[in-house]
Amino acid sequence: MIVGSHNSWSYLPSKKWWMTPFKFMAKCQDLNIIEQYEIGVRCFDLRVRFNKKGAFVLGHGFMQYDISLDELLEDLKWLNSKEDTVYIRILHEVRNKHQYTTSSIAKFKYLCTGLVTAYPNLIFWCGRNLYNWEIDYSFSCNPSCEEKYSSVCSPKLIDDWYPRWFAKKNNIDILYKGTDKDILLIDFVNYGY
Repeated sequence: MIVGSHNSWSYLPSKKWWMTPFKFMAKCQDLNIIEQYEIGVRCFDLRVRFNKKGAFVLGHGFMQYDISLDELLEDLKWLNSKEDTVYIRILHEVRNKHQYTTSSIAKFKYLCTGLVTAYPNLIFWCGRNLYNWEIDYSFSCNPSCEEKYSSVCSPKLIDDWYPRWFAKKNNIDILYKGTDKDILLIDFVNYGY
């Protein structure tokens, strides 16, 4: 079983000041990518979209993270240099028909093609969008994955608004039980090790 971090780059600060008070709802990791790798994470969850001007955005729901494409590529370059097998689940983080445009799909496909070419030691997979869960880019690898975090494992109550609470309460048990899938994605990996 490969342990993965859900919404891996959500430790980053908010890109816009008005998002900061709501960050607790979208934040799913405390550790940066290197720290996540060092405690054993081998699958990272990358969520990409493009704003109205067509610029790259790393986000989760309405949240946007303060990272440039060049900074993201540095993280991927570092992971690509590792001898272990590292998986990157990449999702097209669009959630409505206004975001899900022909242009955004084309940019997502272009980005995916570039990442696969630039980082041959990383195994990219998924390629789905969050609007209708269709595949926007087909990768050659599609491991099975179980997701065990508040937004998929619990009713839409208080722990869905506080992913940290769910992780503190459940991660040790979730990791102990494991999964028969290839990958297990969790929030706040630091609460499991």
